[in-house]
Amino acid sequence: MSQQRPGTGRGVTRRQLLQTTVATGIGGLAVGLVGGYGVSTLAGRSAAGGRGAAGGGEEIKAVGIFPLSGFIAADGKEMRNGTVMAIDEINDMGGLLGRKINYVEIDDKDSSADDITTAFNRAVDVEKPDVIFSGYHLATGPEFDIIAKAGRLYYNNNTQQRWVDRYSKEPDKYWMIFQTDPTDTMYGKGFALWLDNLVKAGKYSPKSKTAAILYGDDAYDSWIAQNFEEKIKELGWQVTVKDSFTAGKVADWGPLLSKVRDNPPGILFTTDYNPADDAAMIKQLAANPIPCLVYQQYGPSVPEYLNLAGDAANGVIWATVLGRIPDQIGKDWVARYKQKFNADPGWANAPGNYDSVWVWAKAVTLAGDPKDYKRIAQMTERLIHRGITGSLRFVNHAGVAYPGETNDPSLGQAHIIVQIQNKEHKVISPTPWNDGEFQLPPWLKG
Repeated sequence: MSQQRPGTGRGVTRRQLLQTTVATGIGGLAVGLVGGYGVSTLAGRSAAGGRGAAGGGEEIKAVGIFPLSGFIAADGKEMRNGTVMAIDEINDMGGLLGRKINYVEIDDKDSSADDITTAFNRAVDVEKPDVIFSGYHLATGPEFDIIAKAGRLYYNNNTQQRWVDRYSKEPDKYWMIFQTDPTDTMYGKGFALWLDNLVKAGKYSPKSKTAAILYGDDAYDSWIAQNFEEKIKELGWQVTVKDSFTAGKVADWGPLLSKVRDNPPGILFTTDYNPADDAAMIKQLAANPIPCLVYQQYGPSVPEYLNLAGDAANGVIWATVLGRIPDQIGKDWVARYKQKFNADPGWANAPGNYDSVWVWAKAVTLAGDPKDYKRIAQMTERLIHRGITGSLRFVNHAGVAYPGETNDPSLGQAHIIVQIQNKEHKVISPTPWNDGEFQLPPWLKG
């Protein structure tokens, strides 16, 4: 297939199109045009087949490391699908610099420290890839020194301030690692600001400016809860209840919810990345509602959540600093995803991993050599990629959040705040990416 380029009278092949649009560094153009070619040939094909090199050059090898069989396997599948989709699209269009990408997959199960260590050692020692992609790892940390020693490129969606702190101390050691989304710091602070502005605008009138916080006792959930508590107090709210739990280990939410029910707050702020946990919580709440807003941090972004929660989810507010935005680029991507996998994508890791692959692919093309890892890292640092989750731009090898860390939507990834309405996800913040407006949840109406 070819497309006439105005004023030249010559056709542009898909391979030429990929190589020129990626090299420009214009993310919206590259992503948009990828969606317009070869869609029918992408459906049902898997990058895991490991296609050979094209153009006579040495093959490019990519490894995906995801929790595919552990208790967050539903999210692991999202990570894997986004990665495979991007690699298949690139290969279908001719590969990178005339070479196809050979993809290998490794399951890190529950992504414990031991699981992560085993998976990454296998990746660097056995597979010897040019690049490694992952979503998040529950016990992230051991992989960084493994990657640094091997000197291989690594793109992940770990969403952690701890990574930025680590990189900032030793940038020369960790030059090859990129967190392709903002940190977890903005989860709590950003939502506190949004909530306070909602009240100031008269769209929600709580009986009191109070908050109850239920949070997972892992580092990720605890950090989000801490940042929310600090910011909401700074804004003049009072925290009435604060209690912890272990994600994936709550057999009955009743005892925790009863502490909140004794003194109903203006907002119940919960942090739990596990969709099954969140679904179980909201079903218990729906059976005996508490007259307040309910925030469930990330879990509802995974398709499994709505399948489990059903109508009980209506009115729930959730958020992610790595979320697809409902513009035309996002809608086109969703349509292609559905055609390829015969399923709806989640809101975070499928589009997030898709964007990660495209950031790397652009950097490879700009570097001119898929084996020159340091130059690829330098090109990654310079890129602004307009992806499915907004604009990826790196500061200290991590993404930048809009609007929390930049007021320019073209320079950051959207921290989307979403409300479930009639079993549909509606982005209610930030503008200009919203496709809905806040509504009082069913249990507060009438």
